[in-house]
Amino acid sequence: MGEINKTIIGIDFSINSTSICVRNDNKYQYFSFVANYKKDRAPFKIHDAINDLVMICPYEKLPTSKDSIQDSKNKIQNAHTLSKLILRILTIESTIIGTPDIRLEGFSFASKGNSFIDLIMFNSFLRCKLMEKWGNCISVIPPKTNKKAYSGNGNANKWIMLNSFLENTDSPLQKRLIELGLKRDAEFEIGKPVDDLVDAISLAEFSFEKEDILKVENVGKKKVKSKLL
Repeated sequence: MGEINKTIIGIDFSINSTSICVRNDNKYQYFSFVANYKKDRAPFKIHDAINDLVMICPYEKLPTSKDSIQDSKNKIQNAHTLSKLILRILTIESTIIGTPDIRLEGFSFASKGNSFIDLIMFNSFLRCKLMEKWGNCISVIPPKTNKKAYSGNGNANKWIMLNSFLENTDSPLQKRLIELGLKRDAEFEIGKPVDDLVDAISLAEFSFEKEDILKVENVGKKKVKSKLL
């Protein structure tokens, strides 16, 4: 790829742990949006260990309710709160040049149920906020296409994606994750927000160049691991 003349933003969206990578050429900023974050609590130990490299952005998520009407209202309010916070942080805390190129991962066809419906609603709130600010700036990358581009494996799990990041990157965040003992030879349960950050980074590094897409499509046939930069 040639010089990047505008900001690229990769967003790995989820209701409880959204991660964002803002990329300007080879300069990266990282953000983690965490529901009901409590500093120094066990579930957030990795957040605390990387908060000098990743901006931790807490938001208060209203609880579920046994009353279906109230529960729906809470979900709508939560979706509004999160999307508003993400837009505010991107606008104030990140460096954005021109109209950003924003990438989100598409929905998995295997997803189903009420939680999937909630994810669609939350995601739609965010997309509306982003388009109100920057217009038609969003690209949706199919999950398998992004995984294959980043790791060489369209069915890559979280461990494979993490290893691709650790093996093909030289950055303060990569070094910190290795110091935390996250480079391992065998699969393990990866703590939040590491997997989300890796997915956001992979989206920010995804290439739309025709020759790069052809490389991605041919990886499986040639059984060659490829890393797009």
